[in-house]
Amino acid sequence: MTDYWFARYTPAPTSQQAGRGLVPLNWKGRATIAGFVLGLIGGGLLLLFFGLRDQFFPGVVCFVVLAAAGAITFVWASVAKTDPTKSAYDYLKERQQ
Repeated sequence: MTDYWFARYTPAPTSQQAGRGLVPLNWKGRATIAGFVLGLIGGGLLLLFFGLRDQFFPGVVCFVVLAAAGAITFVWASVAKTDPTKSAYDYLKERQQ
């Protein structure tokens, strides 16, 4: 069985009509979201740090690399680790039983 990290708010009737919105199901999903946010914040802080020293190019490079790494990881996880058949509400019902 595949370990899913995310579930959609509403399941898709077909694979071409995937529901919008993701809900993290476990710590891996929450860590993926946190990594994306921390990548943006860290890149912004490095851009600010280098910008205050009048070295914009290294700051921009750091921001782009960290933001891209976080975004690529999040998009990969949202495609590869999302349950296409069950909604987040189904998982919530299973946990309550």
